[in-house]
Amino acid sequence: MLHLDGASTELVWSMRMIGITLVALAGNMWLNSHSSSEARLIAAATVMAITATGLGVLTILIPAQMSWFTYLYAAVGFLFGLNYLVCIIRRRF
Repeated sequence: MLHLDGASTELVWSMRMIGITLVALAGNMWLNSHSSSEARLIAAATVMAITATGLGVLTILIPAQMSWFTYLYAAVGFLFGLNYLVCIIRRRF
């Protein structure tokens, strides 16, 4: 779907690592939301906002042909980052 046909094994491995990282970060955020103080929750959400946005940027920078799925995959990262940012702002003010 990402048009990685004929891509190096390193590139395919990198994309898998991006996916695993996103799952791990989401699990971390879920745990923090249920067992941490307000300050720790905001700190974890800040890390998630930066990381999710970074994953969106990395997806756009994939050295492969861009397709609708690539843009959709990047949009998910950007929307997660934006969602965390909005929630952080709403919690602080």
